[in-house]
Amino acid sequence: MNIHTGHLDLFEIYKFVATHPKFVSGKNGDMGEYTKLVATIVESIPKQAGWYLWGRFNDVGFWETVYLGKSGNKKTSSLYARIKEELLDERNAFWATVYGSEPTERQFQKIYKNKYGPGTRSYRKRNVHFIVWLGVDEISEDEIRADEQTLITLYRPAVNIQRVSYPPHTKNTENILKSIDSEIQKILK
Repeated sequence: MNIHTGHLDLFEIYKFVATHPKFVSGKNGDMGEYTKLVATIVESIPKQAGWYLWGRFNDVGFWETVYLGKSGNKKTSSLYARIKEELLDERNAFWATVYGSEPTERQFQKIYKNKYGPGTRSYRKRNVHFIVWLGVDEISEDEIRADEQTLITLYRPAVNIQRVSYPPHTKNTENILKSIDSEIQKILK
């Protein structure tokens, strides 16, 4: 199995948000600039299967995984597609980081008229600074799911509430863990 890793820093998004206090939306017609920014940020992510971790470094410098996601082998479920979609759809996490979750939620509900319910899930991703991704060649959907459960158990992301006690490791688990940890160390260097 070939493993490819990388990471995104989200500070350009925060810089954009800091200069756009009004929550952007397609409904208001002001989403284009944000969409272009996200497209630029994700352009280096491969269109392959794998996993990604939204996270940050805590007050003592340890990595905290806030959310762990998986991507599949299909075009619309690749790492590139999933991360891009989340950066677009869950953008209220960035506005909430800068301006607070209550003012952001009021803007969000005013625009979408409660169509999507509260943005609670997105707000749990507040204060995230990086997304670490890991792409793999030649892996089945079952293998992706199996290692996802192991990664959730080991990295304990706050947003992932579905947990399996002591999931079995696969033949790839050790290499996946080493690759993720190595990429997290690259951020620090």
